[in-house]
Amino acid sequence: MTVTGPAYTKPSHALMYNYYLGGKSWSGVDAQAAIEVVRSSPDVPAVARENFRFAGRAAAWAVKHHGIRQVLDIGVGIVHDIPDDGVERCVRAVAPQAMVLGYDIDPVVLAHARAWRPGYGGVLRGDIRDLDSIFNHRDAADLIDPTAPTVVVAAAVFHFVSKPAAVMAELRERLAPGSVVIVSHATSTGTEQSRVDGMTESYDETRSPIRFRSEAEIRALADGWDIVTPPGLAPVESWSVDGTYQRGPYETVRVVGMAARAGAERVA
Repeated sequence: MTVTGPAYTKPSHALMYNYYLGGKSWSGVDAQAAIEVVRSSPDVPAVARENFRFAGRAAAWAVKHHGIRQVLDIGVGIVHDIPDDGVERCVRAVAPQAMVLGYDIDPVVLAHARAWRPGYGGVLRGDIRDLDSIFNHRDAADLIDPTAPTVVVAAAVFHFVSKPAAVMAELRERLAPGSVVIVSHATSTGTEQSRVDGMTESYDETRSPIRFRSEAEIRALADGWDIVTPPGLAPVESWSVDGTYQRGPYETVRVVGMAARAGAERVA
């Protein structure tokens, strides 16, 4: 299924991501932008797939290991036509009764969710830059218990956010002790500057410009959190707590991920 119309004259990073993952829910303008990115960084589709797998793998680990039974997948995107298992399926495989609730701000994502994902816990309009839109959403009031630990998935989201540290700090204030945040982010560390420049330029033409950050900057997003170690901050293609998942490495673009747990006491 493709989408067209005057409202979508600029590429959407969510639909470009669907293109990288092998889906069909993109328009011509999204495909054109994605092809330009791949020209500058040929590994992007492979890394996107590994990022998608990382999100599901890490969320399932957190749910199983910590007994958490509610998951917020922020920036859920369009994944109904993706061959790999995403967050929902991976979580439900280890905890069939878990509540998995998605959030996104892209109107095309929300339209697809209504049409294709009636069995999902729900996909609601929510912006990670405005956590009130997520935690105070009226349609989530009976689905999520704010006093219980939660897994929050923010995979490939923060590199579209100008102040991710502020978001992480606010998440610490809002989430119950024992909650886990899953983060992945494109990094300039170990990525050729020409690749960074090429992708940045391509995404400047989209609705969501991308920002590469160093591994040190990404690790610092978890200040005040307990980063799960091993594996710590690691490439998404090799992130696993037991060290059994190993792919790559990739040459033209790097995305790193981590799981970070809220401490025993809620931040005042």
